[in-house]
Amino acid sequence: AGPMNDEYAEAIRQCNPDGPLMLYVFKMVPTNDRGRFYAFGRVFSGTVRTGEKVHIMGPNFQIGKKNDHFIKYIQRTVIMMGRCPVAIEDIPAGNSVGLVGI
Repeated sequence: AGPMNDEYAEAIRQCNPDGPLMLYVFKMVPTNDRGRFYAFGRVFSGTVRTGEKVHIMGPNFQIGKKNDHFIKYIQRTVIMMGRCPVAIEDIPAGNSVGLVGI
């Protein structure tokens, strides 16, 4: 939902690594650390980096309201190599990523 001709929609269409960060988390997997999860998702535009501040909009988010909206910092960015996570500094658009701390 939203306009199909704004900067966000255009960056997603172009899979632009320099555009605004747009990422969809599709799975939460528990880590070995109790209470921590890997949030696995795909980067549709922008580049996700360790330490970056992100806005998380849940399924009940509505524009102009504060429900289901959180601001968090990404503690660790990983890619999966087989069954082992490998820490990496940043991941550009078009890739899958695992995030810790959100």
